Amino acid sequence: MKAGLTCAALGVTGLCMAGGAGVTLPAPPAGPPAQVGGLRVCERGDTTYLLDRSGRVRSLTYARLVPDNRLLVRQSYDRAGRLTGLSVQWSGFAGRLLDVRGSFDARGRLVRETGFRARGVTTPLRSYLRAVPKGVTC
Repeated sequence: MKAGLTCAALGVTGLCMAGGAGVTLPAPPAGPPAQVGGLRVCERGDTTYLLDRSGRVRSLTYARLVPDNRLLVRQSYDRAGRLTGLSVQWSGFAGRLLDVRGSFDARGRLVRETGFRARGVTTPLRSYLRAVPKGVTC
């Protein structure tokens, strides 16, 4: 939505009757916040990184959105940079296929998996992991 668009141009005149026909809608915010919970937000392509003060990646999120198919993956890391958790949500034309969370120990081994897997979806959680590049800077 661009700044300066009127309600009539957007086709929402019924919502704007109280404010008048010439009401202009404000522009949306210009991107993600610079910080979330004290962590810096850094976007590279389809991947979003959250970095702590020392520059270590604490969270990595990526999504693949195509018609009738949505994959969202979140990876979390401790202060030492070790993988601690993974969340995968995948849905397709037939509905929800995967909604799983995994916990990892200090050696990077999967110790617990909880959530929903559709019948026939047996892909290991590790296959959804994306490598953290060295020296991510914002």
